[in-house]
Amino acid sequence: MPDLAELNLASRAGEARIRALLEDVVQEHVGVYPQNKLALAVWFGKSAGVTQNLLELFSGTVGDRFVETRFSLLWKTGSDSPPFVDIRAGSVRYFSEQLATNRAALGHFFEGSEVLYFDKTLLDAHILEQFKIRTEPAGLLKGWYVDQDHYSAVHSLRNVLSTYCVFKPQVGLVKTSPPTDFEKCIGIPHVEVGQRWLPLSSTGAKIHSFFNDFLDDKPGYFVFEGGSVYQLVGFEAITAPQYANLVLEPSRDDRYLEVHLRSVLPSERSAA
Repeated sequence: MPDLAELNLASRAGEARIRALLEDVVQEHVGVYPQNKLALAVWFGKSAGVTQNLLELFSGTVGDRFVETRFSLLWKTGSDSPPFVDIRAGSVRYFSEQLATNRAALGHFFEGSEVLYFDKTLLDAHILEQFKIRTEPAGLLKGWYVDQDHYSAVHSLRNVLSTYCVFKPQVGLVKTSPPTDFEKCIGIPHVEVGQRWLPLSSTGAKIHSFFNDFLDDKPGYFVFEGGSVYQLVGFEAITAPQYANLVLEPSRDDRYLEVHLRSVLPSERSAA
């Protein structure tokens, strides 16, 4: 069993061990409200002391207050020795209400904080913003890929949208071409990975049908929320360190995959 000296925040290794123990608590859903879905877990007020602090927010109704519980982070070994964790647990609804009416009382949750877990489907935009949880880059277009055969079969853009809008968006695009060019569009393709929209690499593109359809000389279409439609024209891997500011996770070697698209004019959208 590691001793306390090995489990403090005095070093990166010590912090990593503490983080791993806290993540274990989160993953095992130890503490209060095991019957509710966990929406957010935040390690806050980090210190080199024997006690760490964890905020947990849950879906559903769990009372209009924070419930506190404390136990050893070495609980799996049956130990009741330090380091300890103090958990403040409450509902997403209650936290949101407090943000709107009494934000100052929640200030300590944002000091020295690190998000260990989140489920964006259970959180509102205000909570995501307050904890600086970014799930998509600025300007991201989200939509669906439609192959040639299906696009031709559905006859109209309205039918395409009604067919696909019931599904989660499967592809994203951050434009890199000048906004004044309405016919051509160049951008960084994105896919959702672990609740975050991340740039697609040249290697990762190989498992997607839109890339393979293009290689088979059957380029399909990107249909984005709002109704804009583009046909695939080509792909190009380029070195562009300036694109690091456009994505959530920059490429380590500054290489990015770009997709070239051609806007489908309204007269072409009958897809007959």
